[in-house]
Amino acid sequence: MIEERKTFCGYLTQVFTLYGITISIFILFGLLTGEYAKEVSSLFALGGQGLRFSTMLQLLGMSVFITLFRVLFFTDFLFRNMAIVIRTVGMLTGVVGIIVLFVAVFDWFPMNQPEAWISFFVSFGICFAASTGITLLKEKAENRRMEEALQALREEK
Repeated sequence: MIEERKTFCGYLTQVFTLYGITISIFILFGLLTGEYAKEVSSLFALGGQGLRFSTMLQLLGMSVFITLFRVLFFTDFLFRNMAIVIRTVGMLTGVVGIIVLFVAVFDWFPMNQPEAWISFFVSFGICFAASTGITLLKEKAENRRMEEALQALREEK
């Protein structure tokens, strides 16, 4: 597992990186479906005109929780000897749980509307797959750099 800077500023950077990506996605969704979604979701109460401050704060809160789950499951802070698959499942369960809570508390979309849940899980799946792909590519590139550095060190000796 990649060792990361374990500082408050590092965690804050993760929160605001995730928040920026989330807001960008919601801006795109708002521009594409804002007027239709206005009738269905509190997230798009302003239609294609933008996002409410309360919505942006809710998304910031969600970013904090997701980062917290990432820290809990993917650093040795809490689960030292847990397999990566179990850590991933634990994090995904926590993230989906917090999103379901936000859907219910903030009325993001009707809880009893199957189409909304299907859309959510498709969007979540696409974002998760993209995030996993980017992480794997980043880790592969970092491993390659480390291998090259090790090779250069061996050649010096």
